[in-house]
Amino acid sequence: MRSLKHRLVAMILPLCLIPLIGISAFSYFVAKERITQDRIVLFLQQLSVEIADEIQLTLLEKKEETVSLTLHTAFREYLTGLREEPPEYLLNALAIVHDVYDVIALFDIEGRLVLTNSIDRNSTTDIPGRLDSRELAVLQGQNLLEFTPDSGWLQQVRSSRFGYINWHYSPLVHRLYRYTDNDVAKQYSIGFAAPIWDERGIVVGGILALMNWEYIQEILDKVEEDLEARALGSGYAFLFEADQNTIIGHKYRRNRNYRVLEADEYAVAVDNYGTRLIEDHGIEGLREAIQNGSDYFEYEYPPGSTKISGLSVLDHEFFEWVCGVGINDTDIFAPVQELKTILIWATSLSALLVTLLTYYAARGITVPLKKLTLGAKVISGGDFSQRVEVKGRDEIAELASTFNEMAHSLEERSQALLELNRKLEKRVKERTRELEGANQEMEKAYKELKDTQFQLIQSEKMASLGQLVAGIAHEIKNPLNFIYGNTEFLRDYVHHLQSLVDLYERLSKFDDESRRKVDSFKEEINYDFMLEDLESLVGNFEEGAKRIHSIIGDLRTFSRMESEDFREIDIHSQIDLALSLLQNEYRGRLEIVKDYGELPPVECHPGRLNQVIMNLLLNACQAISGEGEVLIRTRSEGKTVSIEVKDNGEGIDPMHVDRIFEPFFTTKPVGKGTGLGLSISYAIVQQHGGAIEVDSEKGRGTRFLVRLPVKQG
Repeated sequence: MRSLKHRLVAMILPLCLIPLIGISAFSYFVAKERITQDRIVLFLQQLSVEIADEIQLTLLEKKEETVSLTLHTAFREYLTGLREEPPEYLLNALAIVHDVYDVIALFDIEGRLVLTNSIDRNSTTDIPGRLDSRELAVLQGQNLLEFTPDSGWLQQVRSSRFGYINWHYSPLVHRLYRYTDNDVAKQYSIGFAAPIWDERGIVVGGILALMNWEYIQEILDKVEEDLEARALGSGYAFLFEADQNTIIGHKYRRNRNYRVLEADEYAVAVDNYGTRLIEDHGIEGLREAIQNGSDYFEYEYPPGSTKISGLSVLDHEFFEWVCGVGINDTDIFAPVQELKTILIWATSLSALLVTLLTYYAARGITVPLKKLTLGAKVISGGDFSQRVEVKGRDEIAELASTFNEMAHSLEERSQALLELNRKLEKRVKERTRELEGANQEMEKAYKELKDTQFQLIQSEKMASLGQLVAGIAHEIKNPLNFIYGNTEFLRDYVHHLQSLVDLYERLSKFDDESRRKVDSFKEEINYDFMLEDLESLVGNFEEGAKRIHSIIGDLRTFSRMESEDFREIDIHSQIDLALSLLQNEYRGRLEIVKDYGELPPVECHPGRLNQVIMNLLLNACQAISGEGEVLIRTRSEGKTVSIEVKDNGEGIDPMHVDRIFEPFFTTKPVGKGTGLGLSISYAIVQQHGGAIEVDSEKGRGTRFLVRLPVKQG
């Protein structure tokens, strides 16, 4: 059993810690909810809108730059033929100044390339590098539609409107720059096309500026760096095409400089540029969220990481891209995890402090109580002189004083109890003698009761035997009639045979006359029939003798006294023995149906069990007034056997079914039964550790079922 101080600690500690744990859990979940709903989601939404606005401003700026390029008269004059010298220097200067356009080209009204810059805009030296002159010569005069994904931009220019070329992998740029080994973002372009008019206001061509996609991707990468500075290293921005399915800007891309992502193996191995949300990544929910106008969405990417993303659609006249900013929930809830750790430590320290304070407080209670316990043990051992020290004025001191008073009182009463004990011992001895005498009388009465019970069993057995006597006498009389009825014939046959023998003796030699006399005598005595019938008569005598012997043997087996020892018997042989004794009850009017199963030898008192079987079969035979059927079925049921006796006789009235096992209760007419047969059978079955059941329906018959264990004990 735990000590009191342990119980106090176990009781007080939960009382102190449950509120603290509840407040901590409440703070944790509230903080988690507020971070998710009030901070991160709103922050991601605002960030995606800011990125979309920045991209939109960049596109607007590049449009205005392209329009401003058309204001240079040198381009108009060159396209209209007023100027013979190509303004290549001007295109080169513009490529260097703006530093975002891979190609700035003049084209005619048919879309043919007239002139392009020859300076490599990526030059980092003081002397700018130049593009491949052979490629420039080959490209001269080719139709630009062969290098763009569609022709809409040219149609716009021809209509005196500004034209856009969507995000694409430009063959024109790659023939001049060959960005294959660079960051994949650098391998894509978008285009801006503005018309150039002559002096009459007729479109004579235009300027096409192909901006490198890396400048849009840099806007997205800047977001990633800003989030990393805020301890949100998993955050990054991404961009989808107008189909809201194709990825055109992403953190995970081929040939990127992963100076800050060296530990991110997934980032190094994956290229998301040009992949599709549904077909390649299976993130159909994100696209549905965009189509439904949702500002944010939670999904799993990369596999095994849950990400929350803010979403915003670019508000542009041509580029309807979708911008998103996503952060893994592990980074989002990092402050919550820190709060969780702090709360766990605070709770643990509080629990330790409460435990120590409670322990020392409880010790001030348990030490005096232990002294009281030791004193109580000494007193319980019989030493009533034990006293405990009393300190202070609190309840425990009062308890110690009461304890000392109790010890003094017990010491006084102990002397009185010793005296009383001596008197009680004397009275107990006297009472014991009286009980011994009464016990002897009870043993004598029990023996008389047991003898009476045995006499009742034997009386019932003899009563049953008396009912069988008439039938047995009839059975004995029939074979005796065989003997007596055929004795006269046998005497005559013998006399005639003797006469025939005498005749043969007198006539030792047979002549014809003698032969005729012998034959005549044989006919007179019916000699041939006599010989044949003599064998039949002898058979009758033998059969009668066997039946008498069998009946007498069965009667002796049934009526003999037995010992109290158990022994194994064959149930089927006991049933056949009872049926043999009951032939007079059923022969000629009842059909006995035997449905014997395979039974093991059963350990029992054979005589008593035979009496049970005899009673059940006799009752079944007597329950049928005319012709009928008695079914005897046996079965093995594991460690028990069952004996079923079923008749189709008159049945038992429902009001009597519950009483048939009562001693002296019988439904038979006066003089036909003692009322002890079923009662004794019930007792015998119980003595064997078995059970007997009855099922009867008035007018339909009765069924008795006896279950007995195969082994006793």
